Amino acid sequence: MNATIVASAAVVLLAASAPAVAQKAWPERPVRLLVAFGAGGSSDTVARTVAQKLAEGIGQPVLVENRSGATGTIAADVVARAAGDGHTLLFTSALSTAAALYPTLPFDWQRDLSAIVQTTAGPQVLYVHPSLPVKTVKDLVAFALKRPGELGYASSGIGSVAHLSGASLGIASGLQLIHVPYKSNGLGTIDVIAGHVPIMFDQLSTAVPHVKAGKVRALAVTSGKRVASLPEVPTMIESGYRDFETTVWHGLMGPGSLQKDVLARINTEVNRVLKLAEVRERLGGLGLEVIGGTPEAFAAEMKRDHAWASRTIKAAGIKAE
Repeated sequence: MNATIVASAAVVLLAASAPAVAQKAWPERPVRLLVAFGAGGSSDTVARTVAQKLAEGIGQPVLVENRSGATGTIAADVVARAAGDGHTLLFTSALSTAAALYPTLPFDWQRDLSAIVQTTAGPQVLYVHPSLPVKTVKDLVAFALKRPGELGYASSGIGSVAHLSGASLGIASGLQLIHVPYKSNGLGTIDVIAGHVPIMFDQLSTAVPHVKAGKVRALAVTSGKRVASLPEVPTMIESGYRDFETTVWHGLMGPGSLQKDVLARINTEVNRVLKLAEVRERLGGLGLEVIGGTPEAFAAEMKRDHAWASRTIKAAGIKAE
């Protein structure tokens, strides 16, 4: 009798758990990956590199969709409102920075979005158009101080890391530079190369080819030490700015309601992709450090970034438009 009761109970438990397992299956259909910035920039490149290998591993297409604007918050808002089944994800950079700029966003970046995994990180390069008669940061500062309000610097948007880096240089040196925001990092780069805007803090991944081709002149990198791809270029610290160290991160996020087992599965799959030799070679060739790791580590990195951005925005008096 007891054996029969136990067996019957086991059958009931299995039957009860079956729908829950089916509900949490991932992926059941193609995954939509919203990239928070435009085509041609490092976010787009990293996203598409990861998406291709992720699709191969999960057996479903990963459809990359560029949804730029408002420093990445437009795409983030879409994902924040999406179902928590893992079929709509966000690939972003500087979201924590944007959150410092836009205190009244329609979503809470920590509550309504889930950190999944940081994919990469990389410094920026401060460069100028070759027509500008400067070869060092010291030269640039001296040149700009004599021309207050005349020189512009490009960025991927108001509140972007490039914008805040330019603002930080202005605060530290007393410069009056004109911020020229673009809808994407790539568009800003194009205009600097064309000579329409003379200065830019560009991401290392997109800057290196243009520096080596002589289309722009690199003055400094924002990492703590020199980078292998531009060994002759000093750091901002070496250039006299002791605390000037900025990093551009990239990472994958989901809705705040993302199911925990689905989040764990995606984290595992992306970490697998990031360990592939061809992926590491591709991203390393762009001057990016492959990160990976846990959701908790990614969330902690974003909190640190948010604190830095908040301080800089307040000091520079930056306002969202």
